[in-house]
Amino acid sequence: MSEVQADAEVVPTGPEPEYPALAPRQVTLRDRVTVATLVPFASADDVPRPLLKYLSDQFNKEIEKGDTYAMSEPIPLAQFGRYWFSSFGVVMLLGDIESAEQTHSMDRAGANWTKICLGGFHIRPNYPGRSSHVCNGTFIVTDAARNKGVGRLMGESYLEWSPRLGYTYAVFNLVYESNVASCRLWDSLGFKRIGRVPGGGQLKSQPGEYVDAIIYGRTLSLDGEDSVSQDRFEKIRYYLKHSKYPRGADRAEKSRLRSAATHYKLTGGEDGEPERLMLKDKEVVSDPQQQYEIAQEVHLKQHAGINKTTAAIAIKFHWVRIKETVNRVIRDCPQCKETLKLPPIPGTKEEDSSPSVEASDVPDHSMEVDHSKQAIEITQEMDEAPDESP
Repeated sequence: MSEVQADAEVVPTGPEPEYPALAPRQVTLRDRVTVATLVPFASADDVPRPLLKYLSDQFNKEIEKGDTYAMSEPIPLAQFGRYWFSSFGVVMLLGDIESAEQTHSMDRAGANWTKICLGGFHIRPNYPGRSSHVCNGTFIVTDAARNKGVGRLMGESYLEWSPRLGYTYAVFNLVYESNVASCRLWDSLGFKRIGRVPGGGQLKSQPGEYVDAIIYGRTLSLDGEDSVSQDRFEKIRYYLKHSKYPRGADRAEKSRLRSAATHYKLTGGEDGEPERLMLKDKEVVSDPQQQYEIAQEVHLKQHAGINKTTAAIAIKFHWVRIKETVNRVIRDCPQCKETLKLPPIPGTKEEDSSPSVEASDVPDHSMEVDHSKQAIEITQEMDEAPDESP
């Protein structure tokens, strides 16, 4: 996956920030069965040496490919430890891991980190001093973790932990436009394209050419708009399926899950039928790739604009920010790109149905309102449920 931070500097500037201790975060991979844990480490010294070396090797391997990171030279192991863990570093590992100390027991028992380590990320100030509340991050997905939804889960954890560390805004300085998977991920997680660096990258895969880079930004909040995220849906699914709370759930989250159980239900899962999480009569789709494919399939039937495509999807499916997914699909649609080159004739049907590629231009009275209102009401009920013991 994707480096989303362009600074090649390995030695941080200014004093080290002091962060609160955060507990490991358990998640479920895309197969909805495999359990993994995002483990925060206070420093590189707390990471088992073989695990640190494997993560460093994977990072340098991606640098040498020359298509993702701004760095052109590998980072020596001694410097990698400081680079990754000087502020706030996280490693994602297979299994239910209760603490960073447990990784040393695993290492002594002969853990094969090439199979256990799925990736990692770090969070650090993007600027010094008076702007140090703006953060930045670097992400790596290892060879053992491709196509398992690891990047999305780490991105969601980044958004959950960053504000808890005191940051109010996140900036990714350089995301190469050719890194389609990374761009789709940050688009789907609510990041805005706040700038562009024309010809910002010289990539190995495109010798002699300069690739544009996108600057992403996003406001961070402890109770922001992502309260219903992929991870939240997976926790609801887990609670409904196993009739027990996910590990690490606090009293407030337990209360929200109990409330959610009155609105959601599981169907299928037997005789080869896929298991579905349903909200009323709509299927909940938490995987961003599946969201994109559904939106693309619906759009390609008529090449309608954002409003009509969103309304058609919302009849059968539910996920957060459907309209933004549709916006990306229309922006990527070759036929719509050609259509948009020709100005519509005023007063004609073509003018009314011409697809738009900017979600911000869409009026709020679209048919998505009913769908969004339903999601907001249920989200609010989950967040306002009484904080009581189970």
